[in-house]
Amino acid sequence: MSAQIIAVCNQKGGVGKTTVTAGLTEVLAHRLGKRVLLVDVDPQFNATSNMGVSGPEFTLNDVLAGGEGNEVIPGVMADAAVPASMEWQADAEKGQEWPAVHLVAAERALAGREQDQMMGREHRLRIALDGATEAYDVVLLDCPPSLGQLTINALVAADSALLVTEPRASSVEGLSEIVKTLGSVRSLFNPGLSLAGIIVNRVSKRKSDQAEWIEKLEADYGPQLLPPYLPEREAFAKANSAAVPLRHYGPNGRELLDRLEEIARTITKED
Repeated sequence: MSAQIIAVCNQKGGVGKTTVTAGLTEVLAHRLGKRVLLVDVDPQFNATSNMGVSGPEFTLNDVLAGGEGNEVIPGVMADAAVPASMEWQADAEKGQEWPAVHLVAAERALAGREQDQMMGREHRLRIALDGATEAYDVVLLDCPPSLGQLTINALVAADSALLVTEPRASSVEGLSEIVKTLGSVRSLFNPGLSLAGIIVNRVSKRKSDQAEWIEKLEADYGPQLLPPYLPEREAFAKANSAAVPLRHYGPNGRELLDRLEEIARTITKED
């Protein structure tokens, strides 16, 4: 059975998309026993840093640039996959090996792929993944915070899109744009693309206007919102800065993992 391919997207930066993606990677591998491939599609390469990978010889930019004649080799993504750091591979306290967590790294030069004009440019990521996902149960595509060519490539390659937002004006108002983009990709390139759901991140009772925006999200998107919502916690920021899994951060880390596990079970249809 081929891997489930999920593009994790948003239309703007600063909503915690990559941190959420890292948390989902941890939950899928450590708690659900999944073999996970995380593909960093963002030229800012935050997911690459989070997974403890630096200076990779073969990156997603190399994959998408193609070989002779600029053609992408089917399945070449497998050649770019490297193990995440040991922090993500093993539970040092219990001495238990994790299921495999691999990464396809990004680099700043990947930004140049946004200007690709070659025919079939929307399909290059899909071609690179063809035949390269058999070793995994789930492939997560961490998209850049924009709706450019890299995000389009990810959506063309994906089975579903998972959106991340915050309950604030700019994030809520931008959701309609990416939902429209999903519809365009579905009609033009990938009729099987579905919406896995919308994660509401950084919910805080201290922010008085959030209730209004949560109410709007629930009115506009209803069942597409994935419970439970993720609270604003310092553990997320600390894990991101230290490039380590959330399980290192005590009760707050476990609370986030519990919530992410519920979301992960929903999107992967685990009992």
